[in-house]
Amino acid sequence: MLKNNPAPVGGTAVIYEHVEMLADNGYDAYISMLKMPDRDLYQSRAPLLIHQGKVVWKNTDIFVFPETFPDLIHAFKNAPVRKIMFCQNQYNLPFMIGSQQDFFAEYLVDGLIISSEAIRKFILDIYGLADIPYIPYSIDSNIFYSKEKKRQIAYMPRKLPRNAIFLESVFKRLYPEYSQIPWVRIDGVSREAAAAVLAESEIFLSLSYQESFGLPPLEAMASGCLVAGYHGDGGREYMNERNGWWADASDWRTCVDGLASALKLIDEGGERLYQMKQELAKTVSQYSPERTKEALLKFWDEELKKPLN
Repeated sequence: MLKNNPAPVGGTAVIYEHVEMLADNGYDAYISMLKMPDRDLYQSRAPLLIHQGKVVWKNTDIFVFPETFPDLIHAFKNAPVRKIMFCQNQYNLPFMIGSQQDFFAEYLVDGLIISSEAIRKFILDIYGLADIPYIPYSIDSNIFYSKEKKRQIAYMPRKLPRNAIFLESVFKRLYPEYSQIPWVRIDGVSREAAAAVLAESEIFLSLSYQESFGLPPLEAMASGCLVAGYHGDGGREYMNERNGWWADASDWRTCVDGLASALKLIDEGGERLYQMKQELAKTVSQYSPERTKEALLKFWDEELKKPLN
């Protein structure tokens, strides 16, 4: 179940992808929402179920809730259906302060699905749960691809808008030779519009913050951008010294130095740039739609065999 968002959110796009994959493979799966979205933010073929505040269920139904909507989960706590949380960011979990209950009692759900290794480790550390169903992220090469590049730095400021302004200001002062390069803001647009900017940008500044994974830097890699900036914690699942220039939270100097290093590498060209691009392609290839589909269908095949509540 989802709420209507005024602007696109990466985690919501993933939910649309999952429902689309399930529907394409014969599952009776829907995106359930209060009303039709005002804008088509995700351009997905996922079937919609518009309930208009009157949700009717059968005991064979399974409701899947994002961790970001605890009010929805609470509203359905007495519904005689199976309830599963799809957690895409451990930082968004609606903790009950002082609770000593197990995960499922604390969050009023019967099951849990996760989307990254960082969440897996967190849930194990905090709740002692192991072997949690894991549905990896994927990158759609039909959406994210490279074309002829412009000398520009793309960035998504949603989580760190003030920091983005700060980084641009100090970068232009530290590296005046690059001070005329445009910084292109990607914010509040569809995924396809964001992908179009990434496709033509040489560089992407990662402004990841408290992430369980961080999709934008990986999408930028798939779009042929060199990437520098914050790893956001969860990004370390796929980020390394061979595929970008990564900084800890608030390490502004490493961010701006990384941007300059990326631009210099493009200017120099040669074997080092070729190796970097090969490493980007290798990283992206580990997150294929086929891998996501395999894990997703395996989970639901097993889940649907379980007895009813």
